Amino acid sequence: MITLCIADDNREIVDLLSRQLESEPDLRVVGTAHDGETCLDVVKTHQPDVLLLDIIMPHLDGIGVLQRLNEELGDDKPEVIMLSAFGKDEVTKQAVQLGASYFLVKPFNIQQLLTKIRELSEGTNREFDGMTPEEIEISLLLQQLGISPRIKGFKYIRQAVIYVRERQDLLGLITKELYPMVAKEHETTSSRVERAMRHAIKTAWENGMRDHEMFEGRPERERSPKNSEFISYFVTYVSFKNN
Repeated sequence: MITLCIADDNREIVDLLSRQLESEPDLRVVGTAHDGETCLDVVKTHQPDVLLLDIIMPHLDGIGVLQRLNEELGDDKPEVIMLSAFGKDEVTKQAVQLGASYFLVKPFNIQQLLTKIRELSEGTNREFDGMTPEEIEISLLLQQLGISPRIKGFKYIRQAVIYVRERQDLLGLITKELYPMVAKEHETTSSRVERAMRHAIKTAWENGMRDHEMFEGRPERERSPKNSEFISYFVTYVSFKNN
């Protein structure tokens, strides 16, 4: 049985999540909280396997809770899945640095949450383990855009972005050099890389990525960007945010 605590100042969300999670035979919600201080007490009392933690809460926010969990529980703290209604780069990076295992932007897919809870409770697929700061930054932004880490296109896009940030000329050599470089890194073929990236971008675009500020000013709203165009927008946006 996987035990869970939920901390969110929105009582309706806590009630809804509690009902959905309790309906799963292998999950049990052992405690809930609506502010950061109560969350700490609940976690210490019930020692859950996984904590679902909202960023914005009264008395002590999610970042403060993470800091206190590190100070007071250390390695005995639960796996933490951060929940947020927005995707602010600095906050998400700070959460990851403090040990958050995963980050979900509301509204999220309940099946995605269930899968992640089970993976983390088994000690597998901790999203940010072993990643460089650059990989974490790119991964978080891809998730905010609606591109799931569970699809192959996610890791291919992330690798392509890293390469293009090092060599801008690769955008003009996407078929000849960029796809083969990504394919070699992941032991696959260039055509599979191209198709997986295109599918990931198109799906996210149709699901609302088109409304992200990254694409403000892009004249074509209905048509999803080509792989090279998406990478160009992505790299430009990250550079602008970092400067």
